[in-house]
Amino acid sequence: MPAARKYAAVLLLALALVLGGCKRRYAIGDQVLVSWEGNVYPAEVIEVAGPTKYKVHYQGYDDIWDEVVSRERIRGFVEGNVVHPEPPAKVRSKGLKASQTNVHKIGDRVRVEWHGHMYPAVITGIVGQERYRIHYDGYGPEWDETVGLSRIQAK
Repeated sequence: MPAARKYAAVLLLALALVLGGCKRRYAIGDQVLVSWEGNVYPAEVIEVAGPTKYKVHYQGYDDIWDEVVSRERIRGFVEGNVVHPEPPAKVRSKGLKASQTNVHKIGDRVRVEWHGHMYPAVITGIVGQERYRIHYDGYGPEWDETVGLSRIQAK
């Protein structure tokens, strides 16, 4: 009987290793969707911090929001255009503080540089010190993005 138990234990361990190894490992540069503060946000893997941990940078957010996440928080790869959810409450709070000294305010009409061309847009949010969420006139929400002051021109 002890040999049977030993065999069963080895079999269970092998099964656990096989099933655990089936999960996708992500690499630096992968564009992924990450669960953050109750929503799913597009991010880029910027460091492999361990076998099941990854440091990510949330697209459109300052580096201060970069964090190490477990593989369970990664929901898969970014496919196509992703509509960004509203910034998390902690980001909006920091944006509110920044809004007191930033050049632009929510609702300001601006022109934003995108690939060498200027496009009319409106500022829809403030996400940090001189970092703005913008919506391009005549385009869907999938084109909304977060930009810095260097890409913005007052109208």
